[in-house]
Amino acid sequence: MATQNSESLFQWPLQPVTLQGYSVRLSLVDYSHLEQLYRWSTEEDIWRYMTFAHLESRDELEAWIGGAMDANRRGTELNFAIIDEASQSAVGTTSFYRVVPEHKRLELGKTWLGAPYRRTHINTAAKYLMLNHAFEGILANRVELNTDIRNVRSQRAMERIGAIRDGVLRCHTIMRDGFVRDTVNYSFTFRDWPATKVALRKMLEERVSNLDA
Repeated sequence: MATQNSESLFQWPLQPVTLQGYSVRLSLVDYSHLEQLYRWSTEEDIWRYMTFAHLESRDELEAWIGGAMDANRRGTELNFAIIDEASQSAVGTTSFYRVVPEHKRLELGKTWLGAPYRRTHINTAAKYLMLNHAFEGILANRVELNTDIRNVRSQRAMERIGAIRDGVLRCHTIMRDGFVRDTVNYSFTFRDWPATKVALRKMLEERVSNLDA
């Protein structure tokens, strides 16, 4: 069982890093990824339940990348482009943000993928790389994931990789259309991570071996 992670030094500000494994690379997002991301970001369905941005136009995507790069430089967030190493193309983004360093807590989110890459190993691999870095690099105690209560697909995906549903935050967020949503809160903790790591690695090894078969 993991011991209480109270004395270990939480990494703050967050340090730039590239994460790689299972044919996926997470590189800090920058303008070099703009055109590749824009190829996939024009699908309205991606943004239906998103609150961090609406990146359907090239200008919106470019502005978000600029803000993400600034947060990366300051170390207040880590915003990654998700690179499919088979095509060497950026196919989505994912981030660490809403960091509470005094409690060693941060959120994993702002995650989206182009339609051809959903329901593949790529999202699971990205989550594994992020969680591994959170608990073994940043030394977090808790990683949170939040989603719209209407977004059942996202909830099932979180549960499938081992996230624990902690509860529902009622009337939590106002959406772009004025809808007041309830937010479902999930988490992983450093106590969960050893067993979760084994399960995710097994899941990924099976999925990647099936790709190679």
